[in-house]
Amino acid sequence: GHINLGKKGYNVPKSGTVQVTLFNPLRTVVKMFVIMYDLSDMPPNSQTFIRQRTLYMPTNCKDTNLEWGPKWLRYLIHLRFMSSKSGKIYLHSDIRMIIFRKCDMDTATAHGIDMSYELRSFTHAPTNPRFSPRK
Repeated sequence: GHINLGKKGYNVPKSGTVQVTLFNPLRTVVKMFVIMYDLSDMPPNSQTFIRQRTLYMPTNCKDTNLEWGPKWLRYLIHLRFMSSKSGKIYLHSDIRMIIFRKCDMDTATAHGIDMSYELRSFTHAPTNPRFSPRK
């Protein structure tokens, strides 16, 4: 999926929550992305991104041990942020999404396995450096 935000982007507060709702052609909700962010320390004229992955994974898998056990990517959303010369924060350029919809595979994969699975979301952002200068 791709949402074009235009040249100006979309002004957002320095910290808060972005909600993006994905609808199917019948206008029913497929997925609601809720991404919390805090960019209060973002310097003027810089940029960064936040990415949220939703994985189908074993229920007993701990957050710190994502390498353990089978897991499948179901949804991914990529948000790009930039700050202006005055320090205002904008969602800019576009919002990108990956949607993998093979629910039948989930049921078939889990059949005969003595393990329960669930959808879990993980949010990531760059850490070193957290922000890069705008060109």
